Amino acid sequence: MRALLLAIVLLALAGVASAAAQSPPGPVGPRNEPDPSIRDGSAQRALDRARKRWRRADIHSYRFSLERSCFCPRTDTPVLFVRNDRPVNATADTRSVATVRRLQRRVQAAIDDKVAGLDVRYDRRGIPREIGIDQIKFAVDDEVSYAVKSFWRGTRGRGGPDQPAPADG
Repeated sequence: MRALLLAIVLLALAGVASAAAQSPPGPVGPRNEPDPSIRDGSAQRALDRARKRWRRADIHSYRFSLERSCFCPRTDTPVLFVRNDRPVNATADTRSVATVRRLQRRVQAAIDDKVAGLDVRYDRRGIPREIGIDQIKFAVDDEVSYAVKSFWRGTRGRGGPDQPAPADG
């Protein structure tokens, strides 16, 4: 009895496998190839060099204006304050990119996700001044870009506001 039951199960599995092998494949969309700079490793090397330059710059308190462009609600260009490597009063929509290290982490996440398009320009201190990310090559509304328009060392004086805006609730 067990042998008969085992034979029936094996025949059923063989039939399912055969049917799956004969069915035509479904429609295939365009492949989402990673950005060439991710494939060849140059994006990672550039980020590693930028991280090293940022550590050497030894800047722990600073302000910068960050412009974000995406298919999302338009916001003003905020000035983000960082004291002792921690963001001060960052809003919910800027918290994930509210420090230079967090901007660098955003670039790392794009590299790790093997996005279709990645364009980053770093300055001499390793600050990512421009970041352009396209998650999926042929998708609309998935692109995001960040631009550090101004950067001030310290949190008071020498240009820029001296007080951070109050955080949103």
